[in-house]
Amino acid sequence: MSDRRVLWLVPLFLLLHNAEEALFFPRYLPFVLARLPAAWRAVAGPITSGQVWLALAIVTLVGLGLTVWARRHPDSRTALWLVLLLQTTVLLNVLWHVAAAVVLFRGYAPGLVTALVLNLPFSVYLIRRAVRERWVGRGPLLALAPAALLAHGPMLSALLLLTERWR
Repeated sequence: MSDRRVLWLVPLFLLLHNAEEALFFPRYLPFVLARLPAAWRAVAGPITSGQVWLALAIVTLVGLGLTVWARRHPDSRTALWLVLLLQTTVLLNVLWHVAAAVVLFRGYAPGLVTALVLNLPFSVYLIRRAVRERWVGRGPLLALAPAALLAHGPMLSALLLLTERWR
C-alpha cells in the first residue's frame, strides 16, 4: 500500500480480532476463572462476559479513533506513534494468546486464530516499515516495547475494572 493508508488495517484487524474474542470468550470465561491462581481469582473473579465485550468495544473504538487522528493529521508524530503503540501492544497480545493456548487451554484460546493469521504478520510488517521509512524517531521507536507492556497489562486491567459498573 502506498504512503500510510496501510494504517487503516490497524482498526480493521483489531475489529476482526476482538470479534473473535467476543464470540468465543464467554464459553471460556468459567474455565479461565477456575484455572487462575487463588490470589488472582479474588481480583478477576467478578469479571463478566459483558465487561469483556464492553472492554473489547472500547479498545476497538480507540483504535479507530487513533487511526482517524493519524490519517487526518499526517504530520502528527504523536498520533502516528500512538497507532504504532497500539499495534505493538497487539503484537505483545499475540504472545499472550499463544501462551494462553499452550499453558492454560492446551489448545485453542479465544482470539488465537486472528492473532496468528492477521496480527502477527501485520504487526511485524507495520513496525518494520515504520523503522525502515523512519515514521518516528529512534527514541520513540525504542519506547514502543516498554509502553506496550504498560498498555497491555495494567491498562487492560484498569479498563476491565472500569467496566465493572456496567455488570
